[in-house]
Amino acid sequence: MTPEEAERDLYNDIIPLESVLGEYVELKRFLSAVAEVRELADILAECLEDTGDKFEFLSDLLKCLPIRSSMENLMALPGRELASLVVRGIPASETSLAAKLDPHAFISRPLPNMYFMRDSAALLGDGLISGAMAFDVRMVEAVITRFIFTHHPEFTAGRVLFDGASERTRYLTMEGGDILVLRQDIIAVGISERTTPHAIERLARNIANQTGKPATIFAVDLPKTRATIHLDMTFTMIDRDAALVFAPAILGPVHGSVYRIESGRNGKLTYKEESSLLSGLEGAGLSLKPVLCGDGRRIPEQREQWLSGANSFAFAPGKILMYSCNKYTAQALSREGFAIVDSRRFISGQESVEDYQRLAVTFSGIELARGGGGARCMTLPVERAAVF
Repeated sequence: MTPEEAERDLYNDIIPLESVLGEYVELKRFLSAVAEVRELADILAECLEDTGDKFEFLSDLLKCLPIRSSMENLMALPGRELASLVVRGIPASETSLAAKLDPHAFISRPLPNMYFMRDSAALLGDGLISGAMAFDVRMVEAVITRFIFTHHPEFTAGRVLFDGASERTRYLTMEGGDILVLRQDIIAVGISERTTPHAIERLARNIANQTGKPATIFAVDLPKTRATIHLDMTFTMIDRDAALVFAPAILGPVHGSVYRIESGRNGKLTYKEESSLLSGLEGAGLSLKPVLCGDGRRIPEQREQWLSGANSFAFAPGKILMYSCNKYTAQALSREGFAIVDSRRFISGQESVEDYQRLAVTFSGIELARGGGGARCMTLPVERAAVF
């Protein structure tokens, strides 16, 4: 990755691979101590063992990649090798015009954003919301996750609530980082630079029509900036009654509009403007106390939000995972009864997460943060125990 390629791939900076891998391994080791962890490349490889499924997958890729002349060679690869190649990037043929113009050319670019698993899909119960990625460079990610959730026997979704990989247009984009399932019957969705109002309305209708149940969605208008690309960069739920919040975007006097959308089974939508997301949620029966990113201090909150300070991953009610570099955010959590403990103490077996009522597990992620996301971005829970 060069600086020019980093910008093309939506990265904030180039990243030292060895340092990133070390931080990623720490994340995975901790998660493996509290959950069953599966890696995307392994799951995709299992999906591609069947020749028919492999052909279907490549046909899906063909809709967004110039791989027609390479289909025969790609079909001949074992499933695991093909899965790895798709993630690492498929170089252009040496005899192609693209390669003559640029020896570094690809017919499918590497997917450095793939470690942000939350963006290309979201799950609502047994329903899949397939991402309609805002940028072409990330569309292959959505094709991969949709294929997994419609083909792998352990991961097949009961229904597709939103087929972003095929429905995407310039007016209809939606990414998983903007979708927060706050309760079984309540969803918050960010109107961001990556997710459009048209996509949110379609999702609201689809949920009600396909599940047979009314849907309540809070649409949150976000600043269209690089720092607030998704709702989960400004707001994440950390307990049954608490949320980690970047105050300027969610609570400030100039925060964006918030609309409560109710969708009936006939697809009719009704709208109610709310004074804020938290007050709207309280009116829907979900009262959340805000814990402020950067401890609510003007300079630290801006710095730590940029380093994904509000992007925590709740692996259980009141137990979250976050970057250790966000010190002021940790102070705010500590005052709310969260013990701040280094992930290595759990990885080594020195301590157990069960010994804590409220817990913020910290891990090194300063290099991971350069990619533009935090612990929530890097994880896609497939099945959770009921918490309400």
